[in-house]
Amino acid sequence: MLPFDLVIKNGRIVSETSDFVGDVAINGETIVALGHNLSGTSEINASGKLVIPGAIDGHVHMRTERPKFAYDETFATGSVAAAFGGTTTMIDQIQADPGIRLGDALRDRRSLGEGESCIDFSFHMNIREESQQRLDEIADVIDQGITSFKWFMAIPGWGISDEFLMKGMLTVGDAGALSIVHAENQGVLNAMRWRTPRRDISRFTDNYPASAEAAAIALALSMAEVANCRTLVFHNTCTQGVDAIRRAKARGVKAFGEVCLAWLTHNDEVFAGDPIAAIPFLLTPPIRTASDQRALWEGLRSGDLDIVSTDHALMRRVPEERALELAEYFGLSINVPPPNENTPRDAEGNRLMPLLTPGGIETRLPLVFSLGVATGRISLHRWVQICSSQPARLFDLDRKGQILPGFDADIVIFDPHAERTYSVNNLHSNTDYSVWEGWNCRGVVGKTLVRGKLVVDGNRFVATRDHGKFISRKIGRPSYSISQEASLS
Repeated sequence: MLPFDLVIKNGRIVSETSDFVGDVAINGETIVALGHNLSGTSEINASGKLVIPGAIDGHVHMRTERPKFAYDETFATGSVAAAFGGTTTMIDQIQADPGIRLGDALRDRRSLGEGESCIDFSFHMNIREESQQRLDEIADVIDQGITSFKWFMAIPGWGISDEFLMKGMLTVGDAGALSIVHAENQGVLNAMRWRTPRRDISRFTDNYPASAEAAAIALALSMAEVANCRTLVFHNTCTQGVDAIRRAKARGVKAFGEVCLAWLTHNDEVFAGDPIAAIPFLLTPPIRTASDQRALWEGLRSGDLDIVSTDHALMRRVPEERALELAEYFGLSINVPPPNENTPRDAEGNRLMPLLTPGGIETRLPLVFSLGVATGRISLHRWVQICSSQPARLFDLDRKGQILPGFDADIVIFDPHAERTYSVNNLHSNTDYSVWEGWNCRGVVGKTLVRGKLVVDGNRFVATRDHGKFISRKIGRPSYSISQEASLS
């Protein structure tokens, strides 16, 4: 028998249900066999390491222009950072401007990733223009490989009416696609802002009560129930929201919940300290209490929450006045401490401050292991499931998320015993600060393969930046069976 192209040997192969020591054989871009004593033209010794499916980040924002700022992370820089963090597929978002057809917006956005991304990528389509034409365009976008549609229930200029959300869910549900909601009640948020138009940054969360988030989640999932529409709630933050998802699932609603990394690593204590360090956490819905954070971890353990993503959208530091403009937008005042010799400045001497957002595309997989598996909050199998296998199923990535014959050879070799201290100087995103600066993480990505190609080898990037490709997703492809995997272990 001829040797395989590549064999990963003697690794501890861990999936969402199985755990065994063996070899993984790859020909070209595809896993072709699991076994023992397999031979390859090239071989990687994974003895003592975990061999897991490549992670999938289903919630990122690469370079995006906003009215007053733009995210600095690009497909080129963000995909490299992702690969160093063990992420082999990311799903970016398309925000079509009014008057631009959704299909045209998809083609424009796709062109930004092709030739720039070293990992595979796809998109969610954001819809904020309330028109029958937008609903009619959904079928065309599905034909072009997009099977998930995002709706904002809040944020001025983005939020849509309940009526249009219901129409959207009916349309998406009839097609068998996935609806995604940013769930907050804009009326409640407006009233809180009216009551106290200006607050100190230490009281940021007061204007975004957890009950407003939970009520919006309950409403969205009630609509999903009527529409028979698979629905994912993005960035859950609170105990009440997790409870709303649990109740919907108990009723048989096709409900799913996401939590993002920063909400698992930080809580509202960030607003009690240095106000400048708190600026990257001006997120909605906001980072909440330590009790809410515990509920998020418990939701991941129990299955009430389904996936961990990042909402990765990084910027570099900006001049002070721009950071204070963002605070003004949120109705916040910041008592800026006086500068000192360590205060960052630009070439003109202007004081620099961090802006949005925490990011996390490189730190997600290791930190969820370090804070989740290593502490006993979640199991090793659950870690693989929430970071890889479940996102693959949820987002119709039918060749991703498993180490099985016939699947893409997206593989991470992970050292569960090694440790790493994070610094902006050893991370790879296009930013000059990190909210995880100085954090010690147990568990380190050693190698990352994307469709059989070694992309990261230790601290070296060893691929070309154009290796990644757009993944066209299809609704209704055969789903992966857990029994299929169990028979191989």
